[in-house]
Amino acid sequence: MTTLVPGPPRPPVTPVELVALTRSDRAVLSNLGQLYRHDLSEGMALLPNPDGTFNNRRLDAFFVADDPSAQGWLIRVAGQTAGFVLTRADGTGGQVLGDFFVVRALRRSGVGLTAATAVMRATPGRWTLGFQDYNPGARSFWTRVATAVAGHTWTLEHQPVPGKPELPPDSWLTIPAVGSVDPGDPVNPGDLVYPGDPVDHVGQVTATAPATDPSAVDTWP
Repeated sequence: MTTLVPGPPRPPVTPVELVALTRSDRAVLSNLGQLYRHDLSEGMALLPNPDGTFNNRRLDAFFVADDPSAQGWLIRVAGQTAGFVLTRADGTGGQVLGDFFVVRALRRSGVGLTAATAVMRATPGRWTLGFQDYNPGARSFWTRVATAVAGHTWTLEHQPVPGKPELPPDSWLTIPAVGSVDPGDPVNPGDLVYPGDPVDHVGQVTATAPATDPSAVDTWP
């Protein structure tokens, strides 16, 4: 007789919210950034500093406010902090999704897919993003996101890592045209699930738009 072993407990996965980052969230982003860099450390041969922390210049630069096109959101699920998203303009009319992180307890729950598609649809047009081939989970996830927002119109190519010839090339995914959706409206789960996706639950997402007052906007280069 087969004994079924229950799976690990799962935290709530709805509702999903995108809340614009402000300077008051700097400590939150810094803390999440340590988890983010630890995730990347295996594939990028990163080691922590003597004090046990990882360098995180990209996230630190977000608060320098050099690039007015940059935007960032905290991902919150059921009112709890669950991750972050950082984006910027690419200088040619498109957007770059530069950094994206969801805590491990909420991966493969639909939260990441919901948040990523909502961010892209809030700024329609061309989107690009990079990931590494040694992370097969990233490739699977981002191609599902791209298909959810633009069908099979996306393309994938390899590009060398600037200034780091010793590293394998990055994979860059380009989505030529993402359609729009009101970021305050619930996302239709049927629009987010790609056939074969292991996601077990897709929730609804609402987004708090970034402030337009320059004194309240935090940016990164």
